[in-house]
Amino acid sequence: MKKYLLALGLVGGLATAYATETITIGASPVPHAEMLKFVKPTLAKQGYDLKITEFSDYITPNLAVTQKQLDANFFQHQPYLDQYNKDHK
Repeated sequence: MKKYLLALGLVGGLATAYATETITIGASPVPHAEMLKFVKPTLAKQGYDLKITEFSDYITPNLAVTQKQLDANFFQHQPYLDQYNKDHK
């Protein structure tokens, strides 16, 4: 239940932040993409089309966000992101 609420909050917050109707998120297959697939029908009822792109590595999703190929990614914790940003300036 906690994972569902976290995913719903994450995606719901993104849905509010974007004016477009399509949200593209990159995620690791398990558990992140599974959680996004779970909330996808709820977002569809709110008028949002959630596109989920699965990644099997931990570098490409951040690059895709930087290159604006994704609106967001969902796979990492804050310390990892901080280190990634430090290493890829």
